[in-house]
Amino acid sequence: MTPPRIALVPLDERPACAELPRLVAAVAGVALVTPPAEAMPALRRAGSPDALAAWLTGLEADAVVVSLETLGHGGLIASRTRPASVASVTAAWAPLRDLASRGVAVHAVTLITRTPDSSDAMEEPDYWDPHGPALHRLSASLHRAAGDHAAVAAVLEASERVDGVPAEIRADFLSRRVRNHAVNTAALELVADGTLRSLVVGADDTAEHGLATAELRWLDTWTAWLGLGERVSVRPGADEACTVLLARTLLDVLGAQAPTVRIEAVDPAGLRRVAAYENVPVATTATRQLQACGAVVRDDDPDVVLLVHTPDGAGDWAVAPPVATDPAPARALAERAATLLAAGQAVAVADCAQPNGADPQLVEALAEAGVLEHLTAYAGWNTAGNTLGTVAAHAVAAVAARRAGRFDERAHRRLLLHRLVEDWGWMSNERARVRAALGSDPTRHDRVPADHPVMADIAAGLARRRAELPGFAALSVDPSSVRLPWSRTFEVDFALDDPGDTTTDPATDTRNGAPEAAR
Repeated sequence: MTPPRIALVPLDERPACAELPRLVAAVAGVALVTPPAEAMPALRRAGSPDALAAWLTGLEADAVVVSLETLGHGGLIASRTRPASVASVTAAWAPLRDLASRGVAVHAVTLITRTPDSSDAMEEPDYWDPHGPALHRLSASLHRAAGDHAAVAAVLEASERVDGVPAEIRADFLSRRVRNHAVNTAALELVADGTLRSLVVGADDTAEHGLATAELRWLDTWTAWLGLGERVSVRPGADEACTVLLARTLLDVLGAQAPTVRIEAVDPAGLRRVAAYENVPVATTATRQLQACGAVVRDDDPDVVLLVHTPDGAGDWAVAPPVATDPAPARALAERAATLLAAGQAVAVADCAQPNGADPQLVEALAEAGVLEHLTAYAGWNTAGNTLGTVAAHAVAAVAARRAGRFDERAHRRLLLHRLVEDWGWMSNERARVRAALGSDPTRHDRVPADHPVMADIAAGLARRRAELPGFAALSVDPSSVRLPWSRTFEVDFALDDPGDTTTDPATDTRNGAPEAAR
């Protein structure tokens, strides 16, 4: 049987955006085709919208998942840093109408521009160093003052007088926001006119008050007014958004019934908490991520139970690693998972206790309970939105694949172990050790060249952490594959060796849009 062929134009070249969707697609034995590397961005070098448009125009696929930032600007960072107009960005989307007119199902992701509370300009306009924190405060103050013109004028005046933000920088910051908001509104029109089958609107690094939160609510309101609620999902999360939409696309191309999911927490009150870097309760994020994947949230007789390890405020594994975390809720969740599994219920775990890494107490408890290998999905990285979207996508893909007779057990196990090694092994353990050895400031992105001696230490550390995880047969970290994708310690990339897997044929590897042997 020829596998369905899905094309992906990811948000950027990082593994979270480009490789994670491929790993999820592999669970269902589906071929994922991506653009040639030269058309894609590389950190702050923008990709080529023209090259991407040409690639899409000649594409043969059953469905397409596309980042509108990449197609319109050349990537996520380009959407924040490069000059552009609403007209030029939306004009770059023209291939999507052509694909839709040919009957190709087109699904898209667009993002609300973030305003991080940091002076690190690695992913932002150059003026973020030093004005990022002041612009973050300005964003919150403008949201609070919205609707009161006198109050807004006072906020703008104070931004320059008190915080020292030059008027030209403030104007550029706000102009980029209004452009990107107009572009996001235009994306809703593509859904309304039938060009897009579905749209995911994401937002990362948000807070209760801020322009991103205001824009998210405006887009959510327009979605409701246009009657697009079944086809548009507005929710926290960014890097995992293409993976979420891929899961929804898998349901369509496999002809699978929508999976049903029950959301649970050991402490139900924890589902009402708002996680760090987000602006809605965890229960809302979980529900919207599942719905964006095409799943149905319901309590009775679910296909999967999603156990959420809820936010505890203990710290942040990237910038302020907690000294210790509470073992009690972790053990209770592991016990609940074991009970459900023993009763024949599929279980997925979303580890949202602390941002930017997995709770070591939970991973230890799940390992002691002997359930790690038996989970339908697991994640615990970056924001709660990233985690919940990843778990939802993996769970939906697994259920759909089983129903369609396409479930790949080896690919499923590789994805499970990959998340554990990355989210627990790297983010919650090895990263802090490596940063200490490098003398890195955890509040800013560091710079680590590919030939730095620490790379061997990172590979050895990941191998040690893999060895501490029980099960998963002969899967091991391939030391030659270990790299830092953006030459920084925030994220790591690696591959897992599976000596028993004989299914991979390089001649049919369709990454980057062409068979390996033909490149």
